Amino acid sequence: MTERQTRLAVPTEPASAARAPNAPAHPRPLALAAALAGCLAALGLCLYAAAGLVEAPWPQTAFTALLLAACGCVSLGRGRIPGTSGRAAGTVRPLVVALAVPAGFYLLERPWNNALLAMDPYYAAANLCVLALLLAVVYFAGQRSRAAVALFLAACFLAGTANHFVIAFKGQPIVPADLFALDARLLEAAAVLALCLAALSLLPRATVSPRRVAANAACAVAVAACFGWWLGSYDLEEAYACTVDVWGVKESYAEQGSTLCFLKRVQDLSPAEPDGYDADGVAALIGGLGGGAPETAGETEAPTVIAVMNETFADLSRYPGLAGTDARPAHYYEIAAEALEAGDAYVSALGGGVYPYVLYDLDGAESLVSYFDALGYATHAVHPAENTNWRRDRVYDQLGFDQFADQAAFEGADTLRGLTTDRATYDYVLDLLEADERPQFVFDVTLQNHGGYDVGGLADELAVSVPLGDGSTSSELDEYASVIRQADRDLAYLVDRLNALDRPVVLCFFGDHQPGFSDWLFEATHGSAADDLGLEAVQERYTVPYLIWANDAARAQGAHAPDSGANGRTSLNYLGSKLVEAAGLPTTGYQRFLLAVREAVPAINLNGFLTADGAWHGFGDEDGGNPGALDALRAYATVQYDNLFNKNSAWAAR
Repeated sequence: MTERQTRLAVPTEPASAARAPNAPAHPRPLALAAALAGCLAALGLCLYAAAGLVEAPWPQTAFTALLLAACGCVSLGRGRIPGTSGRAAGTVRPLVVALAVPAGFYLLERPWNNALLAMDPYYAAANLCVLALLLAVVYFAGQRSRAAVALFLAACFLAGTANHFVIAFKGQPIVPADLFALDARLLEAAAVLALCLAALSLLPRATVSPRRVAANAACAVAVAACFGWWLGSYDLEEAYACTVDVWGVKESYAEQGSTLCFLKRVQDLSPAEPDGYDADGVAALIGGLGGGAPETAGETEAPTVIAVMNETFADLSRYPGLAGTDARPAHYYEIAAEALEAGDAYVSALGGGVYPYVLYDLDGAESLVSYFDALGYATHAVHPAENTNWRRDRVYDQLGFDQFADQAAFEGADTLRGLTTDRATYDYVLDLLEADERPQFVFDVTLQNHGGYDVGGLADELAVSVPLGDGSTSSELDEYASVIRQADRDLAYLVDRLNALDRPVVLCFFGDHQPGFSDWLFEATHGSAADDLGLEAVQERYTVPYLIWANDAARAQGAHAPDSGANGRTSLNYLGSKLVEAAGLPTTGYQRFLLAVREAVPAINLNGFLTADGAWHGFGDEDGGNPGALDALRAYATVQYDNLFNKNSAWAAR
């Protein structure tokens, strides 16, 4: 036999022998589906970028698209790539699962948290520990499968992405493009998720047997029980120094981590009782001030009461260098001069924010709605936006409003910058009064002045310009001042229409907060940041105008100026009681309690409290500047707790 024949006679190795022992002859359907999903995601990202909807550098966008496609195709190589089958892959499995914890933390934080790298290592470690427990529950409940880890990572990514969009939308109205815009942080998180899923796809499947299923289920239950015991036994504020500022939730989450802060808010759903709280003692205190359901005097016509919370209505002309400019709401001051009371109200929000009322069940709590309902009034809420904004649909129902008019009631109404005008809501309120001669309580939350203030769309005759002290201008300030001037005109329109009515009407008007750009505006006009100038300066950014006004018919019925005190300075928590007092209506024990607290503490907000001597104090100031101030605050805490959480309270007007 020749040498050539000998070579030909040697058996050749089958092509399949080059594959790993467990390599499938053909790609599995799931692997093909993963590859297709990765390629489609990459294609979709490219189309987004082509449409201008990706707010990231094009090299990063291109790299992310390639990575998505590559990671999707990785599963096709499972069993064919060396080390992805057999004992080697089993050895790597615990490491991959363990890395899911920091990966999940990154996916949860990166899409929205600009301060992630500045987070205190202590809080980062605490969040990682909590996520490790949650992963353990999911992992064992999912029978230690790859799908369970993938589900955990996907949930973290979706939660982080949801935070990104919620934070972006709470400060300004949503435009369609916002629903699809992607930025660099989201691309980074998507790339990390793709890499994690690709790594998981290369791991071998977990062995399933009745014995293993029972063992994994038992481990899941044990870990979940330990987690529940830990959360129920430890106050996260005391044990881990985790505090969530309910007026600055974003900042708290960014500094201390989403997971830890979320669990803290879960605990806050049922706050601890204030020191010295006693339900019977609260009932005796309120009862001693005259409790029970209010009743109107039969010989007079009960006035209709309207409360208008005007979106972002503020007087920025109070800032140095802006006096005499179009930042001043001139009509407001003309009306205030004739009002029963007017002045400055201190609020706890700046440029919007998260409001604590969304945390609690307000069903049964005494409020102006329950008060007027007890008097036989019809009660209406008005807000020309989605009824689910800030959970108003749920909250207004808990408060007991008879009717809530949302954006559906304002189809075809006039708009300014795409937002329903104040005048449109005022016309709706006037129509309510015309349609029903009974006394009514109407709470109107306007929308026209909502930020952001780079929307444009203002006609030339509506636009104003407000120069700063150095002669420069700001498009934000100019647009804000323009919409406030229109809101000021609409207020004058409402007052004129109400004054022409024969029926008695009392109006309370106030802004809910200053615009978000008040931070830089304060620094630009004062030369320093407010935080560097003390609490009095800080409160300048939390000051809004308010007034309580009555038409001639109401004044003839007994509407009168309430005891103003503190030079017309107050806070929003007192406005309801002051409004009832000014309208000449009977006050409840709770309202009289608030008016009594106001004598010692004329104003209070998230920054501190004002004492009767006109001085501001931060919380924790043991002196308080007034021997009765701290006692009043402690009493206020117990009564407020009882009103919110004691559903069997006998004193509330329900």
